[in-house]
Amino acid sequence: MKILLLFLLAFGVLNAEDYPDFKASGVLLVQDGFIALKIENSSPQDWIPTATDRDKVFISLSINGVKRAEYQVKSVDPTIFLGHSLIVFKTNFRVITPLRIRVVLNEGKTLPESDFSNNILEIELQPAP
Repeated sequence: MKILLLFLLAFGVLNAEDYPDFKASGVLLVQDGFIALKIENSSPQDWIPTATDRDKVFISLSINGVKRAEYQVKSVDPTIFLGHSLIVFKTNFRVITPLRIRVVLNEGKTLPESDFSNNILEIELQPAP
């Protein structure tokens, strides 16, 4: 599959801008202190994951330096694969004490993407007053 994609890119059949560009753009505290992740796709093109892509890890979440969760493509709102989209992905983790959060999108680079450089976000998060 990767060889086919490289071939298509090399011969101009597919352009890098035809792929999504995911960005971890923020971490929010939502109702009851739960953590939610803001994820953007800045590509103008829609991209449909294949059936085999659905079981790949899309989001990795670490809290205080410990990987706590991995979320597969099939667990994420499919709107994120549409061009110029934004989703808020609610986790089941609460902020009770100050936390250091690290979000990594497409960590293994298993999904095609035009820019992997904006897939990591690290932030200190304080509990709601």
